[in-house]
Amino acid sequence: MASAVAAERLRLNVFGHAYMAVGAFVIVVLFYLAIAAQITQASYDIARLQDQQRQLVAEQDQLRYQEVTLHAPAQVQQQAQQSGMQRVVPSSYVQGTQVAIDLTAPVGAQPADTTPLWLRAVATVVNTVGGTQNVQAATKH
Repeated sequence: MASAVAAERLRLNVFGHAYMAVGAFVIVVLFYLAIAAQITQASYDIARLQDQQRQLVAEQDQLRYQEVTLHAPAQVQQQAQQSGMQRVVPSSYVQGTQVAIDLTAPVGAQPADTTPLWLRAVATVVNTVGGTQNVQAATKH
């Protein structure tokens, strides 16, 4: 009888190991399917986001094109004409006057002395004889 009980336990033990192996296999298959489903879902999300990015880039390009055409010279002129403005072609130019600037003088140099030479000679003589330093100050305008 003891051998029958031992044989029965061994048979249950063998079946128990088989059931445990099958259970572990089923769990591994379920984990594999769950991971495969997540990978598939992620690939769908990636494809959807890439499509959305392509649409946004196309929309951005369209908006850039619209911005360029709205600021094009022909478009600005057309809008100005629609609002009642007219482009006037200049019929004449304003005549300029001569400017007394010495363009050959170095930048930052003192302005050239425009006092006539004879007046400078007289001032030199008077300064030397009279000892005054500022005779020309009263004559400059």
